[in-house]
Amino acid sequence: MNETTLSNDERRCLQMWFRQAIAKLELEEVTDVMLKEYPVEVETDSTLAHRPTVSRRRVSRSRLTSHLKELVV
Repeated sequence: MNETTLSNDERRCLQMWFRQAIAKLELEEVTDVMLKEYPVEVETDSTLAHRPTVSRRRVSRSRLTSHLKELVV
């Protein structure tokens, strides 16, 4: 194979490409291991009986409620 000199920009580009390729492979490997250890549960009637996850409103920690904040100027 012929050796050619690479510019700094080309070298940086190749380094980033290889890092991304390695990260993608590691992610796929971890995903495979996780799926083997913790298989995806099939939805049954018992799992559907649970309440769905609903986001909650944050509780205001201030002493003034929102309608009182408007009065204070």
